[in-house]
Amino acid sequence: FRSDPARNAGPTPPYAVIQSDVNDGVAYYDALDANLSHRSAHGSSVLASYTWSHAIDTVDPDVPSQNPNDPRNAVEAERGNATYDQRNRLVLSGVYAAPWGITAGGIASLSSGLPYNVVTGVTNSGDTGATTDRPVVNGAVLGRNTGRGTAIYSVDPFIGKRITLTEWVHANLRAEAFNVLNHRNTVGFSGTWGNGATPGNGFGAPLAGVTNQLPAREMQFSAQIEF
Repeated sequence: FRSDPARNAGPTPPYAVIQSDVNDGVAYYDALDANLSHRSAHGSSVLASYTWSHAIDTVDPDVPSQNPNDPRNAVEAERGNATYDQRNRLVLSGVYAAPWGITAGGIASLSSGLPYNVVTGVTNSGDTGATTDRPVVNGAVLGRNTGRGTAIYSVDPFIGKRITLTEWVHANLRAEAFNVLNHRNTVGFSGTWGNGATPGNGFGAPLAGVTNQLPAREMQFSAQIEF
């Protein structure tokens, strides 16, 4: 890349971002899984699953605000939490076989919040095509994806009944709900810190838009004829 001294007398050539593709990204995933289940003779069952995990990588492809803080040191300096790093996840599920052909149950999931990148929102490095420089806090550049969102949980119950119409024909009726408590599960947060020693207004606030929220309460009903 050559600068034109007649148009740029300064020491830095007037360019924004030079795009390059290299295969030097790394990723690690460690986890502990525990499961506890019970099944009764009458068809009822319950399952509890817990996962502790830590996902670490040096780049999250196709994710906004993920350009390296320093393109000249895009490996070790970028090692941090992956955007999908979810440290704790507990899932409870079960089915109760009630009399008269009724079954009831559901799934409840409780998870830690997801990380997000903390950036200054301005171009300190001079690469005008990206504003992903990370702020300096307590004398050090913040690590990648050091922000952490709020907990995510959902309760999804169902109830169903099997009806015998004839010896060979049966009807299956089912009603179910997803996120029945209508909990606001936010996955997008403002990571704009600014250039100060303390975060600016709006830092850490939930972002608007459907892509930053998991679905709200949903309900559905179904009827099935079996023959």
